[in-house]
Amino acid sequence: MSKDTQCPYCGADVEINHDAGYGYEEDDLHQQECGECGKTFTYTTAIHFSYYAYKADCLNDGEHQYEKTKTTPPEYARLRCKECGHEKHLTANAKISPPRDAG
Repeated sequence: MSKDTQCPYCGADVEINHDAGYGYEEDDLHQQECGECGKTFTYTTAIHFSYYAYKADCLNDGEHQYEKTKTTPPEYARLRCKECGHEKHLTANAKISPPRDAG
């Protein structure tokens, strides 16, 4: 069982039940019964966002670094910039960047 929180009465690990979307509202006080001790407790929900920044020289007067998309079937492949995500149709004379290192 995954652990979302602990029961405030017995300390057991508790997985919050989100059936039908219940328990996601941040401004509400929610209730749940502990599966170990049977006592009902309340909880609040906090949603956290994380942001990761990356350089995108192509958005600052640099050139797009296009890679061919891995598409099935391959004839539907496009070119996607590996810095900003811009896409364009694959043409016969397209400038494609070397593949990224796997490391």
